Amino acid sequence: MILVKTTAAPVLQQIGEQVLDLVSDNVTDLSMRHPPVSHPLFSAYRLSLLTEVRAYLARPAPSQIELVTATDDGQLVGFALCGLSPGSRPECGIYYTAVSKSRRCEGILSLMVHEIISRYAVVSLSCDVRLASVYKGYGFEPISLRKQQIVMAIGQPREETPILDPDELARQPPIIREQMEASARSTEQAVKAANKAMEKTRKAEKTKAKNFLAQYLKAKRM
Repeated sequence: MILVKTTAAPVLQQIGEQVLDLVSDNVTDLSMRHPPVSHPLFSAYRLSLLTEVRAYLARPAPSQIELVTATDDGQLVGFALCGLSPGSRPECGIYYTAVSKSRRCEGILSLMVHEIISRYAVVSLSCDVRLASVYKGYGFEPISLRKQQIVMAIGQPREETPILDPDELARQPPIIREQMEASARSTEQAVKAANKAMEKTRKAEKTKAKNFLAQYLKAKRM
């Protein structure tokens, strides 16, 4: 039986480590840049993402960070990392969600999302175009763009939630060191080719997102 639970940061180390393991298994999906495993600098992208999520999980109270977990017999099978705006009626921003690859299509994401929207009147997130229909099924509506993603919401988001700057995190010495070591294991030509391919994909996804939002808003006005 799947147990869904919400915990405020800072979370227990045991839970945090399970979350980080799941993050590590889903770097390509979770990272905004979607680096493929074949990218020469993949290890640096993974470390950067793990550093970001770890920082959220360790944020001291009152953290304005919540972790929604889905467990089966004590084993983590999914999570949603959320940020809350200050105040007595906080808005919720969903930062990251992931479900174990072996447990997908079992309704685990649905359980976690319904847990969140049952507690907050205003909930927002950003996702790739391919996932927009999934979140529309939960009641989210497309409202704007964020890079190559669609921003979706239930209610009208008006307040800020605590967000770490991924670019600032990427400048931390351990991540820079990993970038240098990963580059040394490859060639400059291979890195450039991988970056070019990733940028081409990003631009294509951005175009898809723009077209999707334009078509949605046009249909809504009709």
